[in-house]
Amino acid sequence: MHNKEMSVLVVDDNEMNVIMLAEMLNELGYRVLTANSGPEARSIATKEQPGIILLDIMMPEEDGFETCRKLKQSATTADIPVIFISALNDTENTVKGLTVGGIDYIAKPFQMAEVQARVKNYLKLRHTYLRVIEEQANRLRQIHDAQQAILVQPDDLPEANFGIYYQPILEAGGDFYDVFQVSSGVFGYFVADISGHDLGASFATSALKALMRQNASPLYSPEETLRMVNSVLLSIFADGQHLTAAYASVDRGNSILYLVNAAHLPVLLLPRQGEPKWLEADGDVLGVFDTALFNRQEIKFSEGERLYIFSDGLLESFEDKIRTREQGLDELLRFAINTRDLNIQEATAEIVRLMFDGGRRMEDDVVLMGVDI
Repeated sequence: MHNKEMSVLVVDDNEMNVIMLAEMLNELGYRVLTANSGPEARSIATKEQPGIILLDIMMPEEDGFETCRKLKQSATTADIPVIFISALNDTENTVKGLTVGGIDYIAKPFQMAEVQARVKNYLKLRHTYLRVIEEQANRLRQIHDAQQAILVQPDDLPEANFGIYYQPILEAGGDFYDVFQVSSGVFGYFVADISGHDLGASFATSALKALMRQNASPLYSPEETLRMVNSVLLSIFADGQHLTAAYASVDRGNSILYLVNAAHLPVLLLPRQGEPKWLEADGDVLGVFDTALFNRQEIKFSEGERLYIFSDGLLESFEDKIRTREQGLDELLRFAINTRDLNIQEATAEIVRLMFDGGRRMEDDVVLMGVDI
């Protein structure tokens, strides 16, 4: 165990009780911290992060129940186990102690063997708990790093003329994007929102990248590409898992945009002159239907037009009902117009900044891809 995990904080306003408990715990080699009041105990616990706290109930001004309640309300001390110690050995106080967050109860007068056994057992449990948390965090970090590594950046493919903002809300993101060259002068731009934010969603992103690149070919139209991807996803997705996606294929040589929108959010087409256009979804979700339909929109574009593909985390805010999807679309359109003179990467970053201006926090994965077409 680490030093902090081997430390015990003893809290009692009776100095003799503190000395007795310290001696009992010193025999086992634990580092003993002491406090004579609730506020002092909370300060020490915050700074030292002991492995466990032995907390007296009957203390002046702030009793042990209140101290425990405040410890559990603080993110820095909430996970530290608390064992109550008191002469109040009755059911009512035992239940109250467990209700405010204690894990056990030791009655006075102390029995050395009992104190040592309980502290040792709970320290073992806490050590195991912390190791599990650490292992899970390491795995998620590895998944996060792997997921980030497969995401193409604008500098990796400068001729694709795109800007990107990608921020998963958790280590294992459920949103995904990719940019790739289909053929000479033709590039594919893909944004997807996979149901869930767990490990299954993160593994699906790797499969999705491979599927898109294997099937995005001059031999197949964009809708045929998504039909083939859908067929594979049907066999690998768990029940209930699915994704929405927008796939744009930009043929710069012939100035044609091909778009397939599989139940995803509308795509914003921003011309240099004239009115912006929302290209609405007209296809089925991926990974659910054997006979899914994906209709292709074919749009002739002019030089200097710009395309934005995004996920719903950019738009919506459910906390305090700050913003609806419709309001988010209106704001996105306004910000896209206002940043029209910035280069595509700067414009993309500035739009995200403006969308989250005023203290609004991200509540879901966020993807915004801008493309100069």
